[in-house]
Amino acid sequence: MSEIITYTTFDGVKIVGDWSPAPTTVGVAILLHMMPMDRKSWAPFAQVLLKYNIATLAIDMRGHGDSVSTTEGDKLNFKNFTDTQHQQKLNDAIGALDWLRGKGYALNRVVIVGASIGADLALMMLENEPALAGAVMLSPGNYRGMIPAEIVEDVLPHHSLWAAGSDSDDPEAYETAKAVIEKAASNRKFFMPYKNAGHGIHLFKGDPKLMESLAAWMKETLQMP
Repeated sequence: MSEIITYTTFDGVKIVGDWSPAPTTVGVAILLHMMPMDRKSWAPFAQVLLKYNIATLAIDMRGHGDSVSTTEGDKLNFKNFTDTQHQQKLNDAIGALDWLRGKGYALNRVVIVGASIGADLALMMLENEPALAGAVMLSPGNYRGMIPAEIVEDVLPHHSLWAAGSDSDDPEAYETAKAVIEKAASNRKFFMPYKNAGHGIHLFKGDPKLMESLAAWMKETLQMP
């Protein structure tokens, strides 16, 4: 069973998340959703990760789901965001990491998982917190002023990196994911190519085996010395 948690980002946004601890935890995955979805879109994958003893923290990023207000009482709706406001969702992920740090989890036992714009933010988190274990990117792309092929220059050799994109129906994400993996300095990296499999979290439907294989890859990442 997941527990609803809340925290406030350093720039004053109230964030709501679902915390699902694992019985014997090997590490934690922070789950960053795509637009226009919210944290609930990760529920099926979170259940699979628990089988692999990976705890999860799925958050509603600002303007989505239940994360729609600031400490000043302002209302937030992602549909009205500027590119800068979308980029500030990075603060929501930083807040999630701070919450985990408060629970005693080491940064090298945390993987950031993102879909679409969440994938870009996952990559940005490696630059922000170099001690993180790595990132998983479902359909990264040049979204809202974020350019993964440039962000990846800050990825370090110890960062494990996994990316996927679907050719034909989502060529930009496909080419971006491929380029990110090719350019990354990671010692452990993997590109999963698809055709006509959808965008972001919809890749799980395009490949019914993906949740299990990705969970296994993440567990190996989190168990690395």
